[in-house]
Amino acid sequence: MRSFLFNLVFYGYTALVAIACLPLTYLNSPKPLERVLHWWAKGIVWSLDAIVGIKLLVRGRENIPTTGPSLIASKHQSFSDGILVLSLLPNIATVAMKDLLDYPAIGRILTKLDMIMVDTCGGGSERDKLSTAARRAYDAGRHILIYPEGQLVPVGERERYKIGVYHLYSELNLPVTPVATNVGLRWQCRGWTKRPGPATLSFLPAIETGLDKDTFMRVLEDQIEAETARLVEEYS
Repeated sequence: MRSFLFNLVFYGYTALVAIACLPLTYLNSPKPLERVLHWWAKGIVWSLDAIVGIKLLVRGRENIPTTGPSLIASKHQSFSDGILVLSLLPNIATVAMKDLLDYPAIGRILTKLDMIMVDTCGGGSERDKLSTAARRAYDAGRHILIYPEGQLVPVGERERYKIGVYHLYSELNLPVTPVATNVGLRWQCRGWTKRPGPATLSFLPAIETGLDKDTFMRVLEDQIEAETARLVEEYS
């Protein structure tokens, strides 16, 4: 019952906010839209706690970049991952599937926010698009959020990390803040049922610049997967 009530609130609230945001897409600056969506994300986090009993816990707050530009690489277990990070960091450019642009209202909002929309199948042209869009975010001093696996991955599973994150790391010459999570225990990647309990984001110390591709990819994957496994075991 609580899951049904939350889903009703989530989709209704999101639809109303999307409609209310459309006029903001005609303004010259995206800042008003960014602020509204930051508070939308905070509203979702509050609703998760108040309705379902899912409380967001944040570990490693001292590792959260306080100013941009920055590069954040996160485990992706749930549709709520990006919402949780957005509730903490308002000025963020997320690497997301370009298919989302096909939804009229959402597509217009994402375009105005200059999100980094790519085809997750990859390829040379998509790498160029990723680099170009990420450079715009970098020049604007924004946080950049990327999911190295490139897709939602259920709890207990893992996919090969794609090298797009390394290209951003090397081209932008930015440290990478790894993020582990166990939110998939509470809000499954494609499930309607929400389960009460702590949902944790763990921000790990940044991986400094200068590593070669193989070393960087190994360190990033090992750190995220090890911390994610610890969080899942702790709260299962």
